[in-house]
Amino acid sequence: MKQLADFPTKHIEGNLAFGRDDTVWAYFEVEGFGYDFRDNEQKKAPFVNQMAFLTKNQFDLHFLTIPFQTDTTKIIDQTIKEVKRKDFELKPYGLKYLEALKKAILQSSIKKDSSQYHSYIGIQLDPKKNKYQDGNQATQMLSTIKRFLEGLNSPVYKAVGLDPYDILKSEIEAYMDQAKTLETEISSTFSSPVRALSAAETLFLTEYSFSISGSEIEFKNRQTGTEVEGTDHNGNSYQAIRPDKKAFYNLQTAEVEEYDHKTLRLRKLVDNEIKEQFVQYLVIDSMDSVNYHPGFEWLYRIQTDLKFPVAVSIRAFHKSNKSIRKDLSNVQLEYQDQKKEAAKVKARVDKSVESSERGAIQMEEVFKKNGHPAYNCSFVLRITAATIQELKERVEKVRTELGKKGITLQTPYGDSIAYFMEFIPGARRYTTDYFQTVSPGVLASLMFGATTNIGDNRGFLIGFTKKLKKPVFIQPDLAAKAYENVKNIFDSLSVMVAGETGKGKSVFMNLFAVLSALIVGSQVLIIDPKGDRKEWKNGLPFIPKQFISIWTLGESEADAGCLDPFRTSTDIGEAKDICMDILTYLTNVDLDDDRYSLLSDAIEVAGDHHDPCIGVVINELRNIYENKPDYMSDERHRALERLLGTLESLKKDQLAALLFGEVGQDYRTLSVDKPIQVLMVQNLQLPEDKKGKIRAPQKISEALLISITAFTKQYMFKLDRKGKHKLILQDEAKAIEKSEMGAELIDFIERKGRHYNTTLLKGTQRATDYDDATNIGMKLCFQLYQGTEAENMLKFYNLPITPNNVNTLQTLRRGEALFQDIYGRSAVIQVNTIFDELLNAFDSSTADEKEREWERERERQTTTVGV
Repeated sequence: MKQLADFPTKHIEGNLAFGRDDTVWAYFEVEGFGYDFRDNEQKKAPFVNQMAFLTKNQFDLHFLTIPFQTDTTKIIDQTIKEVKRKDFELKPYGLKYLEALKKAILQSSIKKDSSQYHSYIGIQLDPKKNKYQDGNQATQMLSTIKRFLEGLNSPVYKAVGLDPYDILKSEIEAYMDQAKTLETEISSTFSSPVRALSAAETLFLTEYSFSISGSEIEFKNRQTGTEVEGTDHNGNSYQAIRPDKKAFYNLQTAEVEEYDHKTLRLRKLVDNEIKEQFVQYLVIDSMDSVNYHPGFEWLYRIQTDLKFPVAVSIRAFHKSNKSIRKDLSNVQLEYQDQKKEAAKVKARVDKSVESSERGAIQMEEVFKKNGHPAYNCSFVLRITAATIQELKERVEKVRTELGKKGITLQTPYGDSIAYFMEFIPGARRYTTDYFQTVSPGVLASLMFGATTNIGDNRGFLIGFTKKLKKPVFIQPDLAAKAYENVKNIFDSLSVMVAGETGKGKSVFMNLFAVLSALIVGSQVLIIDPKGDRKEWKNGLPFIPKQFISIWTLGESEADAGCLDPFRTSTDIGEAKDICMDILTYLTNVDLDDDRYSLLSDAIEVAGDHHDPCIGVVINELRNIYENKPDYMSDERHRALERLLGTLESLKKDQLAALLFGEVGQDYRTLSVDKPIQVLMVQNLQLPEDKKGKIRAPQKISEALLISITAFTKQYMFKLDRKGKHKLILQDEAKAIEKSEMGAELIDFIERKGRHYNTTLLKGTQRATDYDDATNIGMKLCFQLYQGTEAENMLKFYNLPITPNNVNTLQTLRRGEALFQDIYGRSAVIQVNTIFDELLNAFDSSTADEKEREWERERERQTTTVGV
């Protein structure tokens, strides 16, 4: 069989699928929500939401869970196309990296592809065309005749130039409006964003059944109808769409044949090679009719527990409460008839009949009390494999896994084509077998929409999920793009990275920054207070040294005064605020101290100077001290003396030369003229802990970081707001945020980063260093030893504090992190640079390669057997 002559869909318009049986379905994609890290109470939330929708709903529904093959190399190919259309300095090196990455993955044991599950819901928009209607057969027949007669009055029957098969544009527009209303209503149902499919996506979904992997299908805006116009006898003009049958013949890109009575074979030309696939359809023959949650989410467990793709179609036909109660009453009458017939011959009915009768009575009582509708459901699972033997193994595995949930599966004999058609949007049900009548609670407990997907599936590779080994790709500037098809929850471009020392923070942050420069074309500024990146001056793998600038502040006399807040701030007002914050911190001056007002007055004078700097502040204070005004009290003069003495002492510190600028100084201006700029400060001494007394050099070190942060704000403003993505890597952010002014600067960059297309990549050790999750997009947390820190981090992620979740953070291995993407989904990932050269360049540990090789050899020669 090469083509289906009686294709079930006659026209696609946007997300609308018009069926040959005159039904109209609107299809939406449910972006998906994370599920594994929820506690039992939180797992009830999506259940309650879906339960509410299903009890109020009056439409027939079509649930689709489709696994699309995520081919790592194809994502890389798409990224290569994206890079080629851009223009930036590192573009040739980015392309070289991507080609090398593709080659490395193909030659490695890394899993080349995995399944990315997508959830879709179709809603039949006309309740009059639901499969089940209230009333007896006679009234239903009368309603059918009435609708038929009403249909004859349609302009498509009366207007010259129109055919009965045409679809009026006015009807399409009305259905479109109805679909938009439904989209708004169901957005809150599935605990994640919901969006209407485009015409290309609806066609893609239609073509899926004919695909080998799904990845070979191209998104195309193909037309499935042509515009026509007709005029009735009154001269009224009507526009309509005439469906094109040929368009759906062209969608059937694979040869479909019945290999045996239970199996289909698909053959398709892909990349000039004939590929084939064997397909079996399993249907649910029996399942528990009583819902329980959590525990019955088998639809979600298919994604997490099976290592091969399984597509699922659920046709849920609405039955009103009145209708289901009538059906159950009729069933009871049948059981009573069986008992009467058995009594006539003095025999007993089978125990199963008595058990079924009791079940029917109980179900009728339940529906009578709650007033809920029921759904007559067709559950179909699509299993594929490259060989018959592999298909048999996969089918048996599915039977075993769902059998644990009390679900019995059958492979229908001779009906494969009918179930093949069920997956097609707008199709009708072609058989009357294997229906399961369930309550809304049973459908809700399946956890439709729960997903294991993580990341953006575009951009650059940062690693793989720990459990399923799925590749994790991210695009750092995606959250600010506002694409219609990207329904992110977090709009911020800022990224948080936390965790204990030596667990992988530095490797990830460096990987993120370098790949942003290589692949996205980002301008990268790295604030490196610990000097971990000194060796980058010799270049990095894939990036020659001429594209990297390492500036070690304090190394040259020309650096003196370059971090004066008057020289790093965006404007004089901000400069005065930062200067006040820094000097009061360095001199331990409080608001109610005389020295505070003295400093404030001197800073105002400096702000009006032609060459404002801290040197002007000190000179002004010295001038007042040496020329005591008549109105100044002795106590205030002594306070001035103490203040001046403290500042003069601080000036003697080696680091203070960077901070305390002088009038007329020929200082070096901070500028960014390379794709990667690293700022380090020589002899920087940051306090290890907030406890204990902080020494003067440590205070000055913190003040320097605040001034550098002021420069990063200026850097964010300087470059093109929209065209150029900027990335600021702020290591040891906690040292800056301890200061009120420093915290304000960081907060500003976080909040305005989206507007100025700037990502702030913040690194620190403790969860308690973060208190505002609203301004953070992606989050990564490496291992946290302390239980309290793990709990605080879970709060920051908005995840429940459970023993399992706390243990997950405490037992992460080196390189593993709990990652939360911009869609709010969380998963444990293993960061992977792929190339050892990059790992060695990014590693901040003290061991060199010789030491590591020696340790590996020692491990091989050491045994604990018999010890």
